[in-house]
Amino acid sequence: MYRYSIVSALISLFLTSCNQSTMEAHYEYAGVVIKRVDRPGETSFYYVAPNPEKVYGKIWVRYSGINDGFSGYLRFFKNGKVELLSGDGYFQSDITDSNKFSYKRISYEKINLVDSVYVIMLSTRYEIERNNEIKSKIKASYKDL
Repeated sequence: MYRYSIVSALISLFLTSCNQSTMEAHYEYAGVVIKRVDRPGETSFYYVAPNPEKVYGKIWVRYSGINDGFSGYLRFFKNGKVELLSGDGYFQSDITDSNKFSYKRISYEKINLVDSVYVIMLSTRYEIERNNEIKSKIKASYKDL
């Protein structure tokens, strides 16, 4: 009984500590940048215009627990618009210009994975692997904060 309690406490501590990192990513295609910020329990996506830096909207997803998270796609268009398509996760949005940034919930429709689409996932490790497989042309950079 005592051994079970110690093991359970260690597993809980490990899982909690894994979810405490903060990370920032930039997804760029044809001069358009989407900034992603991961904080414990929440990931936010921002459409950021350069010169001067202006945010056209925010889409975020909240999650908790071991079997929670999100997945979806960023679809970039030649006219500068970006669409976040979500398959999993509880996404919310505060869009200031829907001609620049929009959000759409999808059921597991077949998404045409062209070079202007980027798969997004809670696990950036699997996100990178998946996008390398589909040969996405979106330039992505990741850094821990």
